[in-house]
Amino acid sequence: MTDAPLAGIRVLSMEQAVALPVGTRHLADMGAEIIRVQSHARPTPGLAEIDLTRNKRQVALDLSVPGASDVFLALAANCDVVAHNYTPRVVRQFGIDYEAVRAVNPDVIYVSLTGFGTTGPWGERPLFGPGAEAVSGHNLLIGDADGWPGRPGTIVYADTTAGLNAAFAVIAALEERDRTGRGQHIDISLYETSVAQLGPVIAECQLGATPARFGNDDVNFAVHGVFTCRGLDRHVAVAILQDQMGILAEAMGLDECPASAFAEAVRTRDANDVALVLQSRGIAATPVADAADLSMDDHLWSRGYFGLVERHLAGLEGQTYPHVGPAWGSGPAVPLEESRPVGADSAAILAEVGGYSSEEIEDLFARRVTGSTSPATSPVARGPEQVRIERGELTRVDQEHHGWRAAAKSAGRLP
Repeated sequence: MTDAPLAGIRVLSMEQAVALPVGTRHLADMGAEIIRVQSHARPTPGLAEIDLTRNKRQVALDLSVPGASDVFLALAANCDVVAHNYTPRVVRQFGIDYEAVRAVNPDVIYVSLTGFGTTGPWGERPLFGPGAEAVSGHNLLIGDADGWPGRPGTIVYADTTAGLNAAFAVIAALEERDRTGRGQHIDISLYETSVAQLGPVIAECQLGATPARFGNDDVNFAVHGVFTCRGLDRHVAVAILQDQMGILAEAMGLDECPASAFAEAVRTRDANDVALVLQSRGIAATPVADAADLSMDDHLWSRGYFGLVERHLAGLEGQTYPHVGPAWGSGPAVPLEESRPVGADSAAILAEVGGYSSEEIEDLFARRVTGSTSPATSPVARGPEQVRIERGELTRVDQEHHGWRAAAKSAGRLP
């Protein structure tokens, strides 16, 4: 993508988990060359991570092997951005912290995406997304008033928030470097980017209020919530103003329609039908989608948010896997390359970016400083489906969505 906004920008990213990989994925979608650093001594990621590793080149480095840190610095010297999401102690231990990288690349943009930031009393503590959601105060505000605190519906809510903030910060830093010629250290944390979303709540606390859990209720609406409809785990969400209550009663064929009567009236009706009836009368309503609905949503497929990537790696030719496109909806306009195994591009990157000779690269492979792994062929196992249903992780298994490939083919999305 020579006309992409970040074409010509090279990012060296020592990344794990989700937060930083999400951020660099967005940079890749905007045309940046992302070089993902991973250890070949660890298991190869499965297809569950394809949306975190697509459009990225892969170099393998085992930083525990003598000389690996020097290789990292040699690569960093020729990159616009160097990023990591390890604790400050780890990057200091291996000699690849901001000071070390700036010594070989004075105008580098260096990103530290950590749990709590690189300074302060909690700076050395590790943190993952679910912990960030709890410690930042999100969980306390989720759930019913009389129930336990809840949590966002995905384990990567805090991660994606931090990753997006990191991507924005890198873009701003690149613009600043173009203007002044100076790089900088971007110090961003899961904790602070999560707290930043609670501005109104913090303001209320400072004014003496005590925000509490209140489920789906909203003081600005007469009826505001999610109501059970016919079928397994099917619901409709509505937001109804006080002056719409008469319209609601007429639509439902009732003399009056408080929330309790509405809940009883829709219990045996189809969620889509209820939503259409209310929408036709100007009432905000929609069926509540689940993952199965989303995965086969024609709107998302037509915009290129979902798509299929063909595999070209040796032994996997002709296979395809589903992918998620750019978040801003460019869809097919953004070329998507298959997820590559750890170390797939080690030799090429060491030569092109690090300036190593073929003999030096052979030595690095021989000493296990670098390496490569085989491509993943199947998703990471999540355990027997029936066990997951019993634990409450799944409500059901829809056999028609197990056959997504056949469905995609019949819909013309597969050749």
